[in-house]
Amino acid sequence: MNYTEILADAVAISGRPDLTTKMAVAVRAATLRMHQSDYYVRDLVERKIVVITPAYIHEWELAAVFTRYRALKYLRKWDPVGIDANTGLTTGCAGEFFKILDPTEVLDGYGATKSNVAYATGAFLNVHSNTSDSQFLASWYQAPRISPVEQYSSWIAAEVPYAVIFDACSILFNTIGEQETSRKFDTLVTEQVAMVRMAGLQTKGY
Repeated sequence: MNYTEILADAVAISGRPDLTTKMAVAVRAATLRMHQSDYYVRDLVERKIVVITPAYIHEWELAAVFTRYRALKYLRKWDPVGIDANTGLTTGCAGEFFKILDPTEVLDGYGATKSNVAYATGAFLNVHSNTSDSQFLASWYQAPRISPVEQYSSWIAAEVPYAVIFDACSILFNTIGEQETSRKFDTLVTEQVAMVRMAGLQTKGY
């Protein structure tokens, strides 16, 4: 379902057309909450990152470099003139993985910062390499697009729409003080989340 269809069904099921504006907010909140309920492979994206100046140490603002960033999956070096193993052509190839660490784990036994590691501090990702690099291959969990609504995009809304719809109804009734009704929708949400996990956690089916 698209955003318009999701909103229309949520309003119809709630029986509160007088609260359509609030329901629109609840739909967007529910969409985020569904995607944030786990780290789904369907939310992963992979992109090349190119910086102007090669360096051994980089500091990137997460929101600026990784569109709709949730969490980093992996970061690799990219050799722009490397030989593609499949074609044999010098069209570039991915190299060594950076080890993603907690900031407290970046020092080695001698108190020096480890090489080929990446760690987040606040809104920034710090990258330490043993080579001077300007290109990288990164994969991260990307949040759904909820605004503007004309560009609304969510695989959960498309494939398990009632996970979003029932959760939006739960959120709506909770915000207007009707907790009992909200809890009834929560039971339906639990069933839908199980379907979301079936659809989103594995690439290969049974």
